[in-house]
Amino acid sequence: MNDPIITRRTVLKAGATLAGAFALGGLGLRAKTRGGRERPTLVVLWLNGGPAGLFNSADSFLSNGAYGVTADNVRVLANGVCVDAGSLGALPESALTHMASIGFRHGRYPHTEARTAMLEKNSHSLLLQMAAAMPGGAARCAIVNSLGLPVGVATTPPAERGTVFERIVQFEDVNRHFPAAEFDNIRHAYGVVTGSTTIDNQRATFASIESLILADVGVIFAQPAYTGRPDRQFDTHHDDAGTLARDIMTPITPSLITFLDRVMALPERNVVTLLVGEFSRTLPGADHAPGGTATVIGKYVKTGTTGRQLPDGSPPEHAASPEALWAYAAAALRLGGAAPFGRNPHPELLV
Repeated sequence: MNDPIITRRTVLKAGATLAGAFALGGLGLRAKTRGGRERPTLVVLWLNGGPAGLFNSADSFLSNGAYGVTADNVRVLANGVCVDAGSLGALPESALTHMASIGFRHGRYPHTEARTAMLEKNSHSLLLQMAAAMPGGAARCAIVNSLGLPVGVATTPPAERGTVFERIVQFEDVNRHFPAAEFDNIRHAYGVVTGSTTIDNQRATFASIESLILADVGVIFAQPAYTGRPDRQFDTHHDDAGTLARDIMTPITPSLITFLDRVMALPERNVVTLLVGEFSRTLPGADHAPGGTATVIGKYVKTGTTGRQLPDGSPPEHAASPEALWAYAAAALRLGGAAPFGRNPHPELLV
């Protein structure tokens, strides 16, 4: 991987923002941002392989008991959102009161085709396009941890207004411009093992993502699942009871709780977290659906849903395109006309 991916270089140029924070006598990286202006960041947590809809459209399966969904293991939120109680339902209130379930339909079956439908358009990276639309120095896109991008997605797509992927695989890629004590505090909050150097597990991944948010990176992409096959962790065929899907999500949930509890409280920052894979699962056999449901969490997100999945796990017939999901995320980030994704089809799910 030659250009334009930058590996193990000076990838975190926090510039004036960090310099100003240091000059304020140790206010630290969690202090207010430059000039009091809110800084947006999109965090994409890619659930590779496609998670079952039991997590964010649980009421689709209450009537038939598919994926092991019962009235005892779901949590009903506001405006029709029904989630798995042990995972998304265990998130902090700051997330549960700002969580939307957004359906999408792309009509693709193979993993690679579905991934490109979600993350690319006309050979251009939607991640880079979103990053290029960020204000000021936030026009940067970091690919975090040793899993990198999912198989089938271009690793060296065309640059967007000079923005290219930055690979963040070692802690030294993160902490070049961080005060050592601040970075150690963040790692300690996630229980990262002392002396570890490689970002190769859930705890290290989430600690690195939070640090990159504080360094004003505009778009951060990571695969948080280190269980299952590295190329399709949530590809849970023959898991109609939902046991395997829950087993894969279980180790992610504690770090996700810590992460959202911390970043939703950051002053003058607008962090939007998107949990999504290339599709959902259909019944019988937990096969590939022609779309799925994404979970979006952010301070300007209004809790609600675009509609539950069908009882067989397919997305609703009226589900919008993947690009519409990106348009909604851009609106939640308050990017206005800077983002190239078209009109937000879900204005009712923003505050």
